[in-house]
Amino acid sequence: MDRNFYRPVKLSLLVVTFLLAAGVMCCPGALAPRQHSGSGEIHDIAVFQEARLRLPEKSEASFPVEPGELPVWDSEKEIFVAGEQYATRTRQSLQKYRLMQSREADLDGDCRPEKYTLRNGKITVCADNRIIWQSPDEWWVDYFFVGDANNDGKIELNLLVWKEGSFGSRKPFWVEEDDPAVKNHLFIFKLEGDTFKPVWQSSNLDRPNYRADLVDLNGDGENELVVVEGSYSDPSEGIVTLWKWNGWGFSRIDLEDW
Repeated sequence: MDRNFYRPVKLSLLVVTFLLAAGVMCCPGALAPRQHSGSGEIHDIAVFQEARLRLPEKSEASFPVEPGELPVWDSEKEIFVAGEQYATRTRQSLQKYRLMQSREADLDGDCRPEKYTLRNGKITVCADNRIIWQSPDEWWVDYFFVGDANNDGKIELNLLVWKEGSFGSRKPFWVEEDDPAVKNHLFIFKLEGDTFKPVWQSSNLDRPNYRADLVDLNGDGENELVVVEGSYSDPSEGIVTLWKWNGWGFSRIDLEDW
């Protein structure tokens, strides 16, 4: 996919401490850049899950941050915006452990928060002391965050997912063969009643997303997507990019345009 496919977005002011970022994200049904096969590429989600389960478990609570901030640990490169300093890279690998998360959020607007728990790559959602949804067995969820990703005024469940195949539940009709490799995706869901429905699902991301958050960085009333972007070949790499919902997907905010 030519990068010009995405409309650049100017950013005038940032109000978070650390910025971290994501890979190429396509609208539902858009053709993603083809991933090149390489040594170490995994084509079996069960093998991938077994490798993840061998990592030590850590709770998100062991990385305290303020709301709207993402942990950087050890920054190696900085940029300056409006006189403020921000990290754009990290030196510490984010893939040395499997994350355990737990939080409450009211996605269906009934004034009764649901409980969202991530453990061993599976997210479980409970409401009224019963399970209403779990992520499929053929996924590995690295991380989840809640927030209004598409700026429609409603809170969504946003997942950083590893799975086999290039696409989500709906493959574009013009695609004859799917990429069988296990790759990283961003999936967005809304909750209606007790049913989670897909809002948007990326194809394979060019670079895996390790962490993400939604923050209104420039005070325009709309969220930007802030993500820690890694590398399929080098898990120690971490760089920062920003994205903005454009109505059908995400446009990248070019840091060089600041």
